[in-house]
Amino acid sequence: MSGVDGVRVRAGVVVAVLAGMASWLLLQVVRSLGGAYPVISWIGLVPLVAVTLLVLVMCWQIRRYLLGQGTLRPSPQRGRGTVVGAQAAALGGAALLGWYAANALVHLPNADVASERAQLIWGLVHAVAALALSVAGFVGQGWCRIPPTGHDDDDDGVADGDLAYG
Repeated sequence: MSGVDGVRVRAGVVVAVLAGMASWLLLQVVRSLGGAYPVISWIGLVPLVAVTLLVLVMCWQIRRYLLGQGTLRPSPQRGRGTVVGAQAAALGGAALLGWYAANALVHLPNADVASERAQLIWGLVHAVAALALSVAGFVGQGWCRIPPTGHDDDDDGVADGDLAYG
């Protein structure tokens, strides 16, 4: 990953797979020591959806300015913070995807029991919401990219095609 490229999708996939493997192993250890799996409920969807929407709205505001549709110029600090937030959402969503997928996976063998099936379904729903968060992060990062031009005569110190790091 470099400053120009940003976070790549490949990094998100690696984070999701590693988080899923580590989470599955952790859940198996907890269960073998006599503990119970964590309960997943609908309340966990609220912050996932809220952060997804927040990332998209903030990145859209930067995109509107970069396309010449916005009237208010965002500060360099806000542009940088928005890009970093989008990148954190991309990787954080990938990690949460791994966690929730592992939670769903451990409930799969006993899916014929109603309570286990409910946890399996909630795990899958949360995994989809985490995937949406990760996708929103990658899309938002792309929206914050300064469009390349044929020449760089604006002398703003930022190379065209670079992320809006200010």
